[in-house]
Amino acid sequence: MEQRYIEHFWDFINVTSQDLDESILRQAKKCFLDLGGVLCAGAKNNSAQKAALFVTKNFPVGKATILSTGKKTNLIGASLANGMSANALDMDDGYSLLRGHPGAGFFGALLSAAEYSQCTYGEFLVALVVSYEVSIRQGYAIRDFYKWDHSSGSYSAFAAAVGVGKLLKLERAEFEMALGISDFIAPLNPAKRSCYVPSMNKDGIYYGQYAGTQAVVLAMNGITGKNPVIFDEKYQSYLESLGKKYYIFDLYIKFYSCCRWAHSPIRAVKALIETNFIRAEDIKRVDVFSFGNAGTLYKCAPQNEDEAQYNIKYPIAAQIVFGDCGPLESSTSKMLDKRIAPMIEKIEFYHEPEYDKVFPAQRLSRVEITLKNGKSFVSDPYEPQGERNSEVSIDDLKKKIQKINGLYAEKELVDVFIESVLETPLDEPFDNILSNIKVLAKRNVHPEIQFI
Repeated sequence: MEQRYIEHFWDFINVTSQDLDESILRQAKKCFLDLGGVLCAGAKNNSAQKAALFVTKNFPVGKATILSTGKKTNLIGASLANGMSANALDMDDGYSLLRGHPGAGFFGALLSAAEYSQCTYGEFLVALVVSYEVSIRQGYAIRDFYKWDHSSGSYSAFAAAVGVGKLLKLERAEFEMALGISDFIAPLNPAKRSCYVPSMNKDGIYYGQYAGTQAVVLAMNGITGKNPVIFDEKYQSYLESLGKKYYIFDLYIKFYSCCRWAHSPIRAVKALIETNFIRAEDIKRVDVFSFGNAGTLYKCAPQNEDEAQYNIKYPIAAQIVFGDCGPLESSTSKMLDKRIAPMIEKIEFYHEPEYDKVFPAQRLSRVEITLKNGKSFVSDPYEPQGERNSEVSIDDLKKKIQKINGLYAEKELVDVFIESVLETPLDEPFDNILSNIKVLAKRNVHPEIQFI
């Protein structure tokens, strides 16, 4: 690749808050509010607690905080544990055309590095922006290079190395090695395997952050690595567009604790039930017509939170039975409620080829509900809520963050976190916001979350 494109990449890596338009910084705050609120709620999840236990046992010394427990560890361990919390509820943002979750893929690592670097709020927000932009471009590059779809952890490792390296103010020589290492050791997770048989591996997000942060630490200790895929000549357009095209505006926001592919049928079912005053006990069958990839999700009654979140039928059943599919529906013994398995048996999934034609840019589903008395109700095709984050307001996000964290903490405590994200001046220490995150993430575990 021509050196000028590589130099342009490094110029973008080195941007400051003074170099970014105010609209970009506002969008960064919006993304931060969403990711931070989701991480704080997800820190109470079973998978986050298990990751914290692993890290405490195996990385017992350091000055970085495991947000889910408040215990200290080193930078690598904190990135892994906090990365698990960021994606534990599957309510973090996503980018449709890569079918993945760029934000949660580096956010835990950035919070951990911020604690080491004592950065300002402005410096953290810029690292967030840079990580988003690099993550999505790396995702496109490795998908083309390897010729198959990767999960988020595969490209977020590179983004985590970028964000952590920037916050730690690496010299360029070390930084170059860190990016070469992160690209080489990134977990090349197959995107769909977590759909077929769900587990805590999910989208590879926690290990991507572990690998990316580890790459930075390796480089700081003299280990070398070169030639990341994105520096291949055929990907120069991705580098050239840095600072001109901002993918951070193209993310979607999630309002349900499950795979994005289940969100459009949830929305269709919710609309039919509310419009026609349908009671769960009156339903005979639910026919779901959706794009083919949605049908690859798990379809059995879940026995754990991962099977609940990566499921096409359970989130619909939860919406019908409980009226929601949030943290309590995806992370507790609610999934074993005696009404769930029979409702899942009433749900049938049908592949709608017409919806494949617009996938993944659009994820359409329609639903038909048939009652025991023979009446039938058919929905329009729906997209998931929040598909275009420009249509999601700050007030929408406040309600989401208050709702999911209100399960564990007083409203006033959640409001302090929200206000700190939205109102803190860019030149103030980031530690002030991080302190609020620490309190909110560790605060109380809901009594229903006992599903181990």
